[in-house]
Amino acid sequence: MVVKKHSISVCIIAKPYENIDKCLNSIKNQIYSPKEIVVHRGIGRFSVLRNNALDKASGEIIVFIDSDCYSEKHWLEEINYIFLDKSIIGFFGKVCYELNGNFPTAKTRVISNDGNDTMTANAGFRSDILKRVRFDEDFNYLEDKILFKRMKKEGKIIYSNEAIVFHEYQEWTFKKAINYAKKVEDFLKADKKYGMPINRLGPLIYPQHILIIFFPPILFLYHSIRGLKDLNILTAMYMEKIYTRLLIWRYAIKNREFLF
Repeated sequence: MVVKKHSISVCIIAKPYENIDKCLNSIKNQIYSPKEIVVHRGIGRFSVLRNNALDKASGEIIVFIDSDCYSEKHWLEEINYIFLDKSIIGFFGKVCYELNGNFPTAKTRVISNDGNDTMTANAGFRSDILKRVRFDEDFNYLEDKILFKRMKKEGKIIYSNEAIVFHEYQEWTFKKAINYAKKVEDFLKADKKYGMPINRLGPLIYPQHILIIFFPPILFLYHSIRGLKDLNILTAMYMEKIYTRLLIWRYAIKNREFLF
């Protein structure tokens, strides 16, 4: 039996001077060769950058991998098998996180997926449908989850445990931990525009944050502390909760909604 071979475009977005050699080499060393590797470098909303990348892609299948990830050598081979089923229009795959022998503490930024989330760190779609639906450029941080919600209206999307990428070890910086709060604006917009529920109790968004703001030691229950850097990041996490609350109030005033 002859297995159909799809032409696959691999899309990567990266910062202008980011080193992505490990990611690129993992794709070049695949058992199944891609038609092309599209690298789009820039700064701005992830949704815009991803749309710019997919506009350059010419394969039947467009797959995404994050610049700080690298692929298992059978990754594209498994993706080709997925799309042999004509009813499938998209997939998201397993993302394994590398600890490199490090014990996960407060400073460890863990990004992984065992099928519980939809992430474009490891995902692919039929090109004709993706180029029609596209990423919603009103959003930055939730561009992947919103895309999956919209694509599911077009056909079948599955999770693959066999299409695997590895996420490189990362640590939080003080600035990144605080800026994480900015995601709440996209969550609130997505709740309103797409009916994507946000964690709330009545008008109270993220009620667990209120507890942490008034009782900071609660943070120690969720994070291991093994050094001054962990304490520094824990301080940033506390400030992030306060910043999140301020952004919620700003959104509520701007949109004339009662949110707390």
